[in-house]
Amino acid sequence: MNSTKNSSYDSYNDRLGEILNRSITSKMRDSSIDETLAGFGKLRISALTKAVELSPLVKEATIGPNSPAKKELIYEEKQIPAKIEPLPEDLVEDKLRGDLGYNLIMKECEAQLHQLSVEFFRKSFEQMICKRAEIMNKCFQKYSEQRERRDMKYHKRKLQLQKDFHENDNLNVLKIAKLDEQNNSAMINRQTIDNMNRILEEQNKATARFAAITDSHTKICICYNEITNVIASEPLSQQVCDKYIPTIKTVISNISAIMELCKNASVTDKEVKQAEILSLNLENVLKKILNEINEIKEKERILKDNERELLKLKEIEEKKARELAEKEAQETKIPEVTKTVKIVRPDKTKVKPMFYSSKNYNYFKELSNFMISYEAQYSDLLENVNMKKFRFDCQKAVNTPVNALSSVSSTHMKDKYEKLYKLLKGESVQVLDIYFTVTQHPHGVAYCTALLAKKIVRQGELLVSSHPEAAFPLAAVVIALWASFPDFGKLLLANFHKQCPYLVPMLMPQKEGQTDKEFYLSRGYTYNDEGVVEKQDKFLKRMSGIFRLICAIWIMSTPKFINIPNPHGLQYGWQWLASFINLKPEPDISATLLYDFFTVCGSKFLLHYKIQFIKLIKLISTDYLEVLQNIDEGGPKTRLEVLLQNILKTGHIDPPSGLLQSDIW
Repeated sequence: MNSTKNSSYDSYNDRLGEILNRSITSKMRDSSIDETLAGFGKLRISALTKAVELSPLVKEATIGPNSPAKKELIYEEKQIPAKIEPLPEDLVEDKLRGDLGYNLIMKECEAQLHQLSVEFFRKSFEQMICKRAEIMNKCFQKYSEQRERRDMKYHKRKLQLQKDFHENDNLNVLKIAKLDEQNNSAMINRQTIDNMNRILEEQNKATARFAAITDSHTKICICYNEITNVIASEPLSQQVCDKYIPTIKTVISNISAIMELCKNASVTDKEVKQAEILSLNLENVLKKILNEINEIKEKERILKDNERELLKLKEIEEKKARELAEKEAQETKIPEVTKTVKIVRPDKTKVKPMFYSSKNYNYFKELSNFMISYEAQYSDLLENVNMKKFRFDCQKAVNTPVNALSSVSSTHMKDKYEKLYKLLKGESVQVLDIYFTVTQHPHGVAYCTALLAKKIVRQGELLVSSHPEAAFPLAAVVIALWASFPDFGKLLLANFHKQCPYLVPMLMPQKEGQTDKEFYLSRGYTYNDEGVVEKQDKFLKRMSGIFRLICAIWIMSTPKFINIPNPHGLQYGWQWLASFINLKPEPDISATLLYDFFTVCGSKFLLHYKIQFIKLIKLISTDYLEVLQNIDEGGPKTRLEVLLQNILKTGHIDPPSGLLQSDIW
């Protein structure tokens, strides 16, 4: 029986080992090391559990050659009924012994299973290390081969570059040698050409010197002929020209000597410069003669005008005296007659306040009509939509030089004058980065002339009102243009009168039926977009700027390159002053304009008119201020009163700030 049990357990052990081997083999193929170990543990626990459950029931071998046939076993069970017999004592011992054997077998199986697991894990780990080492060796070999190929390629390229470099060096040496040879030959040719050019240049310089001297000689001859004609035609020229005869003779003798030198020997730049200086000297002599003759004529005319003005003032005073005497005589008559006189006579004998003179008003209307007819010329230009860009270019051509004008230098002023002169002449001018010609339209010149006149007056309103010294460079360019373009001067005066009617002078009263706005506009006030009239301080500042600009025009001299005297000079300022003080004084504006006049023009007028000007100042400081005292107590009247007192006390008037030097251009 024991042998049967042992054989059963042996077969069971073999079967269990076979199952374990198969399980281990399949797990080795299909799972990782961790999964395989986990499967072994589950299989071991399952097998041992089932063996423990079957061990009490199995008494003999169940598999193998020693197991009885199934049929016989079934038959015996059917034939022989089961007998329950009590187990003997030795059977209990056998059962305990069998259980102990099973436990030993299970322990042995567990030990074998653990040993197999550890061995399998060790072999798997060694295989992994071997495979990794093999892969690393292959990668290293591949990388080494690639590196060797790259090094060989780099070495070949380096050798090729060195070869090419040596070849290029040889070519460069050949090129340098050829260039040196060419440069040597070119240098020889260049020296020959330079020598020829130097000779030609000297010949050209000599020709240019001779041409310059000839040109200066021609100018001197022309000036001499003009001086001769002036002496022959002007009765006053003899007394003027006597002091310039030595200078004229010196110029003629020197230029003759230089011309003789041109015939006999070569001349230098020194002789050319001398000829130019002689030409300029004679031109200056001619200008001085003409200016002095014009000044003499002007003085004579002014004296006559002053005499007429004084006679007129005297007549007015006599008339007032007669009227006053008649009024006093009427008061001594019979009461009835007095009543009648009081009713009737005032309208006949009372002197109406003078708001303007008929002469000045007629001239104002003449200029106004001229401006209207002049602007009608280019009305089609203003209405043509296609000419919008042309009009914009005209505005830029006018505004750019006028806005940039200043007294920084004579070159700057002459440059701006020439640009405006060319523009009004219809020549091409540069506007920013383009060239522009106003003759693109038939009335382009007229349009630009009117634009310039308006722009000048506008500069008085905006610029001179804030910076009074800016009036002088502006006035210098204005009179230079006025001398060449009389229509420009008329348009300028018309715009002055339009913006500042006190320049006429004209103090228009408010007419019957005239609205306040119409009345203020006629006096030079402006209205904003909301319909509010200009404030008094701003109005006085704007009028002062315009008036200071025309004062600068009155006292300005024309530049040296223009032989015409100032077309709107001192006599026009004198006429304005005489006319203005004959009008009815008004608060603020009358004192403001008189103060500006004596500040800007006083120094020049005192130098020119002398005693007559002092007499006029005395008249204003007494009679005029006495009338003004009754209607004006403001600051302008006080400033004027202080200024006149200082002039009468010192007999001197300082020149205005910013006045240009007489020789600035």
